[in-house]
Amino acid sequence: MRPVAARPADFDRLLTQGPFPAALRAAIGQSGLSLDRIRHRLARRGLTVSVPTLSLWQSGRRRPERAESLRVLAGLEQLLELPSGSLGALLGPPRPRGHGRPAGLVALSQHDQADIDERGNLAAVRARVVLRAGEAGAERWPVRWDVSPGVTPKIVADRNCRVGSVEHDLDRSRLTAELVLDAAPAVGESVIVEYGATFPDRPVAREFVRVFDHPVRDYLLEARFAELPARCVRLHDGDPARELLPDSGGTVHVAEADAAGRVGIRWEP
Repeated sequence: MRPVAARPADFDRLLTQGPFPAALRAAIGQSGLSLDRIRHRLARRGLTVSVPTLSLWQSGRRRPERAESLRVLAGLEQLLELPSGSLGALLGPPRPRGHGRPAGLVALSQHDQADIDERGNLAAVRARVVLRAGEAGAERWPVRWDVSPGVTPKIVADRNCRVGSVEHDLDRSRLTAELVLDAAPAVGESVIVEYGATFPDRPVAREFVRVFDHPVRDYLLEARFAELPARCVRLHDGDPARELLPDSGGTVHVAEADAAGRVGIRWEP
């Protein structure tokens, strides 16, 4: 018998009024099942969906629209013991396509290295991403981070790119920076892009979180500490926090395959 979480006070309202991501999160939370267990049980019913996709659905960054995804959603309603069609009814009309991240560039891998100073504050981040072109002329790549309220890091281009527009969503404490490649790669070719961010010399939230709108095949996040924290945990949409142990060099890391949603590290000095 699986453990069942406490039923949210507004669960019935969410299930009838939405929004869809909040209703799905509440239903999954009440079920007591991890996203991986849900994926496994759906697979036994002949329905295929990845953990990153489920994570994106419940975060609101993506939603089921294609026929195969809608079949998965119907199976998810049965698995979570919800009324038939209850989640599907919250989707509304299909969203227009053709906006958001340029389809011509795909991230094959990404490596983030976060440096934390002796006071436990995030001081700087270096990022390295390998991009592959799916169409000619693709040269722009947006990156998104969750940041501390009121904190605006300085973005610096290091290799094969320059910084274009930078938008700071103060309401959601989210930063979006557009990187413009020095030269658009040919179709099927890849390019290595490196960039960084420095943070103001004052206390900020003691975590680093990367936001992925689309799954990335390989993601590595390293956090290097000038002084080891009392505790450090891995953060990932849909999963409970998991404690991380530093290596002999004072570094902790998170390695993810098909990373999606919010992935990060939190520490307690």
